[in-house]
Amino acid sequence: MRTLALRGAVVAAMLLFGCRANESRADAPARPADPSAACPALERSDAPAPSATQPPSAAASQPAPRPAPAPATSPASAPVTQPAPPPGERFGLPTVGEVFVPAGLPRDLAQVDLVVHFHGTPRVSEREFAAARLRGVLVTVNYGGLSGAYEQPFSDETLFGRVLAEALTALKERQLVAPHATWRRVCVSSFSAGFGAVRALLKVPAYFDRIDALYLADTLYAGYVAEDGVRKVNPANMRDFVRFAAEAAAGRKTLLVTHSYLVPGSYAGTHETADELVAAAGAERRTVDEPGPAAMRIVSRAERGSFRLWGCAGTTGDDHMAHFRNMRFWYRELPLERLRPPASD
Repeated sequence: MRTLALRGAVVAAMLLFGCRANESRADAPARPADPSAACPALERSDAPAPSATQPPSAAASQPAPRPAPAPATSPASAPVTQPAPPPGERFGLPTVGEVFVPAGLPRDLAQVDLVVHFHGTPRVSEREFAAARLRGVLVTVNYGGLSGAYEQPFSDETLFGRVLAEALTALKERQLVAPHATWRRVCVSSFSAGFGAVRALLKVPAYFDRIDALYLADTLYAGYVAEDGVRKVNPANMRDFVRFAAEAAAGRKTLLVTHSYLVPGSYAGTHETADELVAAAGAERRTVDEPGPAAMRIVSRAERGSFRLWGCAGTTGDDHMAHFRNMRFWYRELPLERLRPPASD
């Protein structure tokens, strides 16, 4: 028992150190961590992160992940090259957020689709958005830090509305959309700690109504409560997310969920909160074995109406980061129009 306890303490220390040590990297979003937000090991794109071990008591909906193939080149010796940013227009907003208008977006649009993404360097979110060829505009909000860094500012019920208004005004001033343009569909995506902002937004009835689609990329964590001696996901942390799941199942919203099987330990991981969403949607999770983007493997799925969930193998920080680095695969599932491919395609 002493050996197991010591091993657990060492793993926890590794996870915390790995998170803190890499928060400064531009391509490494910081992990969420508060009583209702777990912090998987992440961050560096050029070095493997420490792993968390899935306990034997894990639910049956958590299939064992396949081991990732060893890299052909040692991470320590491999050169780190940054890809060129996708073509398009970029500018910051007075409050918070960086706007990206992909090349090819028609400048006479009167109804414009918008995706607001929380957490992660704009370089990656813009790359994934452009690769999905969505016919819309992206705003990336990246505070860094933990989930509270997102939940606290967006608890100001005026902030999200100001971001939407500022972005639309700036697009008109730069003649990137029609002078009389309005937002058509408003979608929100979140990775890791970014769910703190989403949780704050869904508490506001006007924003709950205005958001047409949510895409949760390995991002939703929650605390635990004891019920009849059994540890369960805290329903207070899930209240508005399960409401959104029910709306999506009925076809009135769209909810896309991806998750890993990383086990935080002291609070509910994304695979556990995903089970709550599946139940709220009245869907059933089934085991599959399907290729995902890059080296990702989809091992479980659930659908009902416009609620769709993909469980992806993996219990490490790198597995967690893969959900951010491959968002294009699921961005394409949003209810948005696509840009026409260039003539050369």
